[in-house]
Amino acid sequence: MKKILSILLAAVLAFGILMPAYAETNANEKLQFDKDGNFRIMQISDIQDGTVLTPATKTFLKEVVIDAQPNVIVLTGDNISAGSATAGTHAIDLQLVKYAISNYMSVFEEIGIPVAVVFGNHDAEEIVTKEEQMEFYTSYDCCIAVDEGEAIYGCGTYNVPIYSSADASKVAYNLWMIDSNMYDEDGYDHVHKDQLDWYVKTSNELKAQNGGKSVPSMMFQHIIVNEIYDIIFEVSESEKDKYEYVKVEEDDGTVKYYAFNPDNYVTGELNETPCPPSKNGGQFETVKNQGDVVAMFFGHDHKNSFVVDYEGVDLVNTPSAGFGSYGDHGRGVRIIDIKENSTEYETSVITYLDFYADNNYMLAQFELYGNEFSAGEKILAFFKTIIFGIAELF
Repeated sequence: MKKILSILLAAVLAFGILMPAYAETNANEKLQFDKDGNFRIMQISDIQDGTVLTPATKTFLKEVVIDAQPNVIVLTGDNISAGSATAGTHAIDLQLVKYAISNYMSVFEEIGIPVAVVFGNHDAEEIVTKEEQMEFYTSYDCCIAVDEGEAIYGCGTYNVPIYSSADASKVAYNLWMIDSNMYDEDGYDHVHKDQLDWYVKTSNELKAQNGGKSVPSMMFQHIIVNEIYDIIFEVSESEKDKYEYVKVEEDDGTVKYYAFNPDNYVTGELNETPCPPSKNGGQFETVKNQGDVVAMFFGHDHKNSFVVDYEGVDLVNTPSAGFGSYGDHGRGVRIIDIKENSTEYETSVITYLDFYADNNYMLAQFELYGNEFSAGEKILAFFKTIIFGIAELF
């Protein structure tokens, strides 16, 4: 009976809203390769919900984490939508944002998975700052994020070392967490010079500790680098199917097609044009010259799930995990498997639709909460959630 009531309540609610800093767990646990030299990262991006987390998102996040068993979760920004968690009064908004964050952090805390966090452009658009939000995150024992203070621009630029399976004092791999910031006068902001200086300095320190050899690394942030457009070009309609492409309708109604250079394309989908910073602050060039980063991982563009190689560094976009904002069939989380003593890695997206391919109730929730569906489709999905939800009880 309780399950029936909870299903009905969820459906009704849904219808109604139709300076180097080395992070370790608060328990002083270190991230470490297992005895076989394996380590798994789960990237979750753009949950982007308000005070109340969409039930489908919360269920998916909990069940996919339990199923995939990552060693660490990385939240890559727009973790909340600040504009959907605001009353306009600071004291009240603090509590609303705290509750919004608790919706998913409490899940990760219960499971016991370490969580690293960076911010996106939507997290702190209103009156609760990133610094205040970071206090909420770090109040969880599972959180390994770092507020570096006023030493460098932004909030939440730090690194997370992964230690050797054989030597808990040796850094065998490194994860860079970068605050890609929010907005400037022309659009999206960029990673600033003092952040890049910190990265180079810390990377060199790790290299020195590693006998002069760069520590293989990955970099995580919200907004993609400008260089993504160096490998995207316009194609004709007749040629578009030869490439991974996106259809774009210009302001004047003209339809154009843009695709990845096949020499750079590795895998995944390009379903919207990427949105990099308005200014190129030199981040990619700095990373490339430093030579430690194997791949850079981004969110921000909710429908993209591609992996492309550019000048020896992979640029990887991970789609939205949540239903709080726009998305498509690719909603999901990214798995990244790395090996000790190797720069090779494997990655894939676990989509919601694939994960619940045999679960009619959860598939109906996808249609109910996905804003890409019409009002008529949502009404039908509303009734399907009730029918399939009750059916699960028998």
